[in-house]
Amino acid sequence: MSPVLPLEPQERLGPYNLVARLADDRVFLAESPTGEQVVLRRLTRPMDSRARDAVARIWETAAVGTAHILDVGRDYVVTEYVQGPTLEEEIANRGPLTGTALHRLAIATATALASLHRASLHHGRVRPSKVVLGSDGPRLLNPDRTRPVTAFDEDRWRRPEEEEGPAADVFAWAAVVVFAATGRPPFDADADRRRSYGAADLGPMTGPLRDLVADCLAEEPEDRPTAEEALLRLLGHSGTLDTAIPDGTAPRTAPSPIRRTRSRLPLLIGGAVALALVAGATGYFATPRTPRTVTVAAPTPTTPVASAPSVRPPTPIPTTGLSAISLPDDVGTVFEHPDDPIQLSSFQITTADDQRIPYARTGQGYTKTGDHYDLSVLSPDGRWLATMNEFYLARQNQMDITFTDRKSNATFTLPTVNSPITAHYPVWSPDSRTLLLSLWYTEDSDKTYPNGFMKIDPVARTTTVVETFNRDDIAQFLTLPANLRTESMAAYTWTPDGQGVASAYLTPLETFGLRLFDTDGRVLRSLHWVGRVSGQDWFSPSGDLLVTTGCETKFAACVWDAGTGERRGSVPAREGQNLLGWFDETHLITARKDGDTYVAEVVDMTGKAVRVLAELHSKKGGVSQLFFTPK
Repeated sequence: MSPVLPLEPQERLGPYNLVARLADDRVFLAESPTGEQVVLRRLTRPMDSRARDAVARIWETAAVGTAHILDVGRDYVVTEYVQGPTLEEEIANRGPLTGTALHRLAIATATALASLHRASLHHGRVRPSKVVLGSDGPRLLNPDRTRPVTAFDEDRWRRPEEEEGPAADVFAWAAVVVFAATGRPPFDADADRRRSYGAADLGPMTGPLRDLVADCLAEEPEDRPTAEEALLRLLGHSGTLDTAIPDGTAPRTAPSPIRRTRSRLPLLIGGAVALALVAGATGYFATPRTPRTVTVAAPTPTTPVASAPSVRPPTPIPTTGLSAISLPDDVGTVFEHPDDPIQLSSFQITTADDQRIPYARTGQGYTKTGDHYDLSVLSPDGRWLATMNEFYLARQNQMDITFTDRKSNATFTLPTVNSPITAHYPVWSPDSRTLLLSLWYTEDSDKTYPNGFMKIDPVARTTTVVETFNRDDIAQFLTLPANLRTESMAAYTWTPDGQGVASAYLTPLETFGLRLFDTDGRVLRSLHWVGRVSGQDWFSPSGDLLVTTGCETKFAACVWDAGTGERRGSVPAREGQNLLGWFDETHLITARKDGDTYVAEVVDMTGKAVRVLAELHSKKGGVSQLFFTPK
């Protein structure tokens, strides 16, 4: 975003207080009557009927990936305030984009254009200065239709003789992607000669993205792909959006790359793009729509991101000298070594008579800690044992959690949520001070949706509920198909530093990503390309790495840099294999069913099984939950 320059004294336009100046003399950071920060653009002249009609249609469309219009006056337009640098500023300060960041930009901006074009609109001013790299991904700002296009604009981002329209938008989009990848427009040097030969300067770009951009820069508009076709080709080629389902169901196949065949394009393609665009209106349901705030001050220099760590060479895992611990009630065996970095601290298995029974570690053995549907989790320092019943509504109207302080042997019960809210996925903070639970709200058998999360401090004996879904989020969530609603029920866990929480969410393309919040429920960052988190431990012991599934077109787990979102590698998996989390920095824990035996084992980064951690007798088709804590 452009520098924020305070206004002294502050001005007012319509019902809006102008707080600071942004891009130029006519663009302001403003405060709405409700206190929300917005961007107000003062027009050089009142809009004519054509401009008013275009703005009204953009407003009604609320195109995915754009900064939405919030209000229109006689001589001003008000839009969302998207905080972040423009693409032009980002390239000037930090250099060209590569890899995942470049693909993410291409997909986000192509989605915005495809959404506009499907509504019979065009943008007409696609430029690096019109793309803002917001915290929730790149956003395309809406154009100022009262401002004439300059010859400089035409030379760099569109063919000078070409009129505005969807094809010109596609040309400009490709030019912007080239700029993002190279730091310069494709026809910057010797532009006329390059255009006459169709020789765009694509610099170091390679592979399918280079081919797509070259097609979009074709001299004749009819030879270019549409924005929808470009989006489909991006979805077919981008490693950030490939999908897999390593949980026993058949993997989906990513769309094949599509060359421009407008007259013969199958109807399926239009339907697939429509699905991606419509999902954009309903998919980001987990984002709390709280007003954004910004400190009005001089901009600070951007700090370069440190180079991300690669996956380390494998650490030796002891496979001999193991202790076999027999579990009570003949429910199985745990295999341990003194040098193991973690231990199985609690688990829940399904018995032959369909009872889901919890057990927890006590010294060198394990003890049954509850009854049917009870679940116990031990804090990392071993002090606190929390036992809860996820399906308490079968017994009472209030969910009580029993805490046992193993330091003093004191036991007490804390009341928490009431019907119709239920709590799931208990996770202790790294410092063992706070228990985190994910909240669901059930109106009836067909209406269950995420509500937020709950924090419990057993020392202070306090409970705090944080709602991350508002009414709009809930309404949009309930429009999803039943299977997607089930898969999208939010589960929260702590970030590695314990200062925030993370949750899976459904993206506009109906793939899965990870969203990071502060402990008050405000969104800090979204990694929409990483796939679906699974198991209890998403982050590696160091906090440097993140593991997900659903990120390949085959059964696999993907390892990402948790700080930058850059992909670090893939771990092959087998059908029916479940990802539980991390054993150490270079090994994962997976599980598989072998008849009525649930086998947890350590695998290396090639997917090879190294050692069995536990064999539990859990009814075939029944639920098994395992919780590991560091030693």
